[in-house]
This record gives sequence, structure tokens and C-alpha cells, in this order.
Amino acid sequence: MTTTTLYSVSYDLSRALLGAVGSVLPPGARDALTSSNAVTALAVLVFCVILLAASMLNTIVLIWWERKLLGRFMDRRGAMHVGYAGLLQNFADGLKLFRKTTVSPREADGLGFYFGPTAYMVSSLVIFGILPISSGWNAGALPLSLLLALTIFSFAPLFIFVSAWSSNNKYSLMGGLRSAAQMIAYEVPLLLAVVAVVIVSGSFDLTTIVYDQRNYWFWGPLFLALVVFVAAMLAEMERIPFDLPEAEAELVEGWNTEYGGMLFAFFMLADYLRALVGSILVVLLFLGGWTLPSWVPAGLTSFPLAGIVWFMVKTYAVFGLFVWIRASLPRVRTDQLLRVGWNRMIPLALLSVFLAAALVTVRCVPVLGCVPSVGA
Repeated sequence: MTTTTLYSVSYDLSRALLGAVGSVLPPGARDALTSSNAVTALAVLVFCVILLAASMLNTIVLIWWERKLLGRFMDRRGAMHVGYAGLLQNFADGLKLFRKTTVSPREADGLGFYFGPTAYMVSSLVIFGILPISSGWNAGALPLSLLLALTIFSFAPLFIFVSAWSSNNKYSLMGGLRSAAQMIAYEVPLLLAVVAVVIVSGSFDLTTIVYDQRNYWFWGPLFLALVVFVAAMLAEMERIPFDLPEAEAELVEGWNTEYGGMLFAFFMLADYLRALVGSILVVLLFLGGWTLPSWVPAGLTSFPLAGIVWFMVKTYAVFGLFVWIRASLPRVRTDQLLRVGWNRMIPLALLSVFLAAALVTVRCVPVLGCVPSVGA
């Protein structure tokens, strides 16, 4: 039985489209147009367009979701009046930014000034081609999809530093240095928390990790790893209380001080793309992905697109937690941030790895209880 995936749908659509166009062409041109290479090329293009549209649309909705939640947390109405419930406000803001002229400082490095924000956004978009949203979303299992996603995610400090340095602004440079130091400090506990998940699952494949949570989600036995991962992810996304690189009270606007217009929109869009990626990774690693526990009634998992629906519900709930933290906690100082990253988060992450190893050793399953392993 062949599994229907997003790529297989794109391939069938491309073959039908090229077949329809080729039916009105001469035989030689028709054979070239309907060849397997041409169909595959168009299928890849359609697949990428769908991924791009889905990621961008969800990012825009995520911005609307944050604005609405912040309005409720702060007990205010807000200023989102374009469209029903402000749904079109972000489209209006984006159009305004893209219509503005991009002005670069006179002494700025032209190549780095334009390369930094573009690479920052593109690298954030590429991750969506790796992350599985449901069982039929991607073309098949990627053995190292988790490792690949985290590798691309870690490129951000380089692009941010290039953007800050090329701006020829001391406040931008300070913000870039802060961002690089912060991200490097919190990448270590982030990866150690992921190691705890890999120890329990035994795989770097995100699809396998999700299916291993069909009986119980990993947030229970790996709660400490979840706390470390969420805190480190907040620092990686530079969200309050870890938004020191963009502290407007002391650095004007941090590493993006000199940016405006389309390039500034790239930075803002990439920040929310990374927030969406962070929320998706939390769902995939700790909250069962698109699956629900086996005791859930079948009616909640059998309707069309049930996997995608439940996956997005979990993702927006996790992002709602990020917004709640933003509305509740103050910004910490740089020395406090780095001290917590190196002196507190790493020991906690190592402890979570030890607990994961102990969990595997004794086969401690929440539903069945702790059972000594065979031959122990």
C-alpha cells in the first residue's frame, strides 16, 4: 500500500498539469514535457511553493496570535483594526515595510549588509523542509532530520554578527556580540536536552521520535529536559526575558539598528519563523507531534487532516506559553543571562541526560511502571 504524502500529491498534480499542456503540443515537445525529469522538477517546485506558503501563512498568523494574547495579558484592546479581528493587520504592516526604501549607512559593508538578513531569513525557511508536520507531510523518513534541523538553526549567530558588523554602528556591533555570546552559551544545554530525547527514543529521525510517543508523551518522564529545552529555545529565539541583543533601552535596537524597509522586515519575519520552528520542535520532541495517546477516542483522530489539526493546536499552545512568559517576566542582565546559561542550565541538562539513561536502563514507562531491564 502506497502512502500518500505531500510530495506524491505534488508529483501527481505536476504529471496531470504537464500532461494537459503536452496534449496540445507536437509529439516531440510533448514527450520532452511529460518526461520523468520534467515531472520531478515541477513536483519539487510545487512542493517548495506549498512549504513556503504554509510556513509564511503560519508565521503571519503567529504574529496575530501573539498580539491578541499580549492584549489580553495586558488588559488592553490593542490597535489591530484591519480586517475581521485584525487578521489583515499584519499584511498591511508587511506591505508598508516592503514599500519603504532601504537605506544603508555610508561606511557600511555592502555585501554583508544585504547578505546577513537575507541569509538569516532563508536559513530559517529551509528548516521547514525538514520538519514533519504529519505522517503524510514529507516524502519519507530522514535518518538525521533532528540533527540537520538543529544544525541549520544554529547558523543564526553567524548571520546576525555579519549583519551587525557590516552596519558600521557600535550599538549594532555590541548587539551582535551579545547575540553570538548568548546563542553559543545556550546551544550547549539545548543540545544536551535533545540528547536526553535521543537516548529514550534511540533515533535522530523526528518521525520515529513522534511515533515512539504514541503510548505516552516524553514531557512526563523527561520533564527536566523539557524545561531546559524551552529555556534554551527562548534564548536562541531572543525572546523576553532573553532579548538582550535587542535591548532598545541601551542599544537603540541592537544588531538591527541600521536596518529599515524590506531588510528590517526580513529580520522580523525570520524571528517569528524561528519562534514557529522552536514551537514545532517542542511539539515533536516532547508533546507527541501529530499523534494523540492511544486512549483518546477514535473520533478525535479519524477526521480528515486530523494529524495536521492537532499538530497546529499543540504548536500554537506552545507559542502561547512563550507569549505568556514574555508578558510576565522582566528582561535579565547580560551577566545574569550568561551565568545562568553556563552555570545552571548545563548542569541541569546533564542531569536530564543521566535521568534519561536511567529511564532506559530500568524501562521506566509511566503506564506500566518501572520494570528492571532483561539481564540486569
